Amino acid sequence: MTDWTSRLAIISDEAADSFAEAAAFCLPLGIRAYELRKLEGGRFPEVSERAIQEVVDAVAAHDLELIGVSPGFFKGPLDADVIAHTFAHDLPKAFRLMERVGIRRMTLFTFRRGSRQEAIPAEIYDHLGRAIELCRGEGIEVLLENASSIYGDTGANLATIARTLGVRVVWDPANGAASGERSWRAGYEAVKDLLAHVHFKNWTPDDGFVAIDDGIVDLAGQVAALKADGYSGYYCLEPHQWQDRKNAVRQNCEQLLTLLESD
Repeated sequence: MTDWTSRLAIISDEAADSFAEAAAFCLPLGIRAYELRKLEGGRFPEVSERAIQEVVDAVAAHDLELIGVSPGFFKGPLDADVIAHTFAHDLPKAFRLMERVGIRRMTLFTFRRGSRQEAIPAEIYDHLGRAIELCRGEGIEVLLENASSIYGDTGANLATIARTLGVRVVWDPANGAASGERSWRAGYEAVKDLLAHVHFKNWTPDDGFVAIDDGIVDLAGQVAALKADGYSGYYCLEPHQWQDRKNAVRQNCEQLLTLLESD
């Protein structure tokens, strides 16, 4: 029988900004794998020295795995000044901190779109391609994640960009629904051969992000498809229910494990 807790991960600030606090809460739930996004001080890499040391100490003390970092680079519009600052300051700082905590995988985004109908502009490939090459030079794998505000919003658009750039993806079916995908399956079929790992939360048009069992996305079907297709990555919790983070993590963890443990 599969111990599905061994396949669970979480973005640490979904539980607490303090990594030590997040790990202390999540370890009893069986979660030993963590993606970094926000820590004390802000979003990675604009974090405090104490926050980085907390990560180093907790990983060593509890033999945790860090599966990646999501600094939010290229989630904004195609702004020349912001892009230049990202290359000159943000990426080098991220590389230094990633070396300290032992992370070799970075999630990037695909720039903010002006409208849902707007075509993917060729310009994004130049900037993303440059970032990917810099990351590869540091021994860092780049992943692209779908989000409703960016060009890589749906599974199809994410797959188009990722294939053009030769990278893998983080697939979020709830973000696909928020981008107008009527079914998780269409997006999943587009990206399934590119998956690094999958984020889990749910979504409704009226309430936004909700618990796994409460949204319009058939996550039971998504989990069944991942299992049937031999997906070997992490099932990563990202509840996005900020009003009560810890209870949301506990609830979503229980609901995801129920889906994983069902035949």
